Parts: sequence; C-alpha cells; structure tokens
Amino acid sequence: MKTVNLFLGIMVLCFMSCVAQPKTDAVDKGTTKIENGKVTLSNPDLEYEVIIMDNGFERWFSTNRKPKDHYSITFLENKNRRWVQEWNARAGRMNNVIEYSIDYNSQTHYGYEVNYMLYHYLLYFQQVNNLRLD
Repeated sequence: MKTVNLFLGIMVLCFMSCVAQPKTDAVDKGTTKIENGKVTLSNPDLEYEVIIMDNGFERWFSTNRKPKDHYSITFLENKNRRWVQEWNARAGRMNNVIEYSIDYNSQTHYGYEVNYMLYHYLLYFQQVNNLRLD
C-alpha cells in the first residue's frame, strides 16, 4: 500500500509540474537597470524605452514599490492614462515643476514593465512635489 501511495504522490507532483505556464509576450520581457539616479527600462524586441533621470527616484523606488504581481496591467494602464493626461495638461502651465510632456498613447500596449515603472515614477513625483494628478 505504501508503494501505491508513494507512486500516486509522485504522479500528482509530476502532473502539477507539467501544468502549462502562462505565456509571456515579448512586450513584457523588458530589462530594468537602475544606477546613479538614472532608471532605464528597455526591451530589445520593441521600440519602447523609459529613462527616468531623477536622483531621488532610485532610493524611493527601492523602498516604496509594491511587488510586481500586486497590480494588474489594466490598473496600471488606467492610472497611467489618467495621470499622463493630467501631467501633459499641466506641462505648459507649470514649467518650474513639470518641464516636459510624456508621450504615452493609451492605444499602444507597452507591456507590464513599462507601465509598472511609469506608474511608480508618477506616484513618486506626486509624493515628492505634494501634487495630485487625479
């Protein structure tokens, strides 16, 4: 009987390890490099790159970010769309705080990495500058 139970246990473990893993798109295979106040997110398979040059962001990001699986891609895209629209609306009026606009097309699928990093930068920016983009 012990042999049968052991055999069944091994079969269950083998079956569980063979369950199909979720497929990742090329869009989500980006690499993130953080050093000396410059965050670079790039993906060799795509044309998108995010570069954040803010000395305080690297430290803030390492202590304040949520785990990557905390947010859904839909949540990140929706937040980024709204925050970027407000950011760009203020870019012309608040030159001393928001000096440039962000080219973010809500119809483009940038992938999880780009949206994750952009979301955290916009969150950081709001906290540091005591502004709300909502």
